[in-house]
Amino acid sequence: MGHILSLLGNMLFGLVGLILAGIVMIEGVLAAMMDTIGVHGQAQRAVLTIVLIALIIAAFRVFGRMFGLLAALFLMLVLLQALFGDPADGGRTHDHHAEASSAAWRI
Repeated sequence: MGHILSLLGNMLFGLVGLILAGIVMIEGVLAAMMDTIGVHGQAQRAVLTIVLIALIIAAFRVFGRMFGLLAALFLMLVLLQALFGDPADGGRTHDHHAEASSAAWRI
């Protein structure tokens, strides 16, 4: 169960990282293009802000269902593990002290 949770969490964070990398790449290309045509300063910042907002909205529209599905699966597995899974210590109680003391008495 822990491996599945790790996998889904990594997929969710990987998807976010991939989207952010794409947005940063597009922003960098646009900034370089505007520099070459002579758009600088506040005008460039305003255009890049509008493009950034549009890219964020587009990413949520395109990947929103995938985000929702991965988040729902992740949270459902966390709930199932909390309800039916092993506790954090594995649910195993080891009494090493009793074994060690009985071994000491046998010597």
